[in-house]
Amino acid sequence: MSVSTLSVIDVPQLMLVQQNCYSEDLVESATVMAHRISAFSHTCWGYFIEQQMAGYLLAYPSVLGSITPLAAAFPLYQNTNCLYLHDMAISSDFRGQSLAPALLTHASMEAKKLGLAALALVAVQGAEGYWAKQGFAKVTNISAEQQAILDTYLPEIACYMTCTL
Repeated sequence: MSVSTLSVIDVPQLMLVQQNCYSEDLVESATVMAHRISAFSHTCWGYFIEQQMAGYLLAYPSVLGSITPLAAAFPLYQNTNCLYLHDMAISSDFRGQSLAPALLTHASMEAKKLGLAALALVAVQGAEGYWAKQGFAKVTNISAEQQAILDTYLPEIACYMTCTL
């Protein structure tokens, strides 16, 4: 059992986990996932148990207040101040084993190594309560432009959240 950096070779397993965890409206393509991993492999991790992906976390250095649209490439920012946790999923076969906290701890440590002061994410499918328990707070004062991006996630079930490290 271990967290390791992902490569494009891991995309087929990642897609199985994603499809297991998200509604069809939120599933992103294998092409998008491969591009993200290629561009930001140092901040894209998988949790593997006996070579089977149990979960993953795709993240990238970002700027607080900047939301990435659903199914979009991760942007490359200058002067980053947070690690944007775009997608974290744990397969239903492996839930209840504290894998999500392990991935989050790993991401927090890596963000600190990069000199980043916060984590940010979009909570979907009713996960706002989970993220609040992890120290994240809902951001309510976002610009109209960022709200339009947030709305790509099905606005009735999505909110932007941040956590200071």
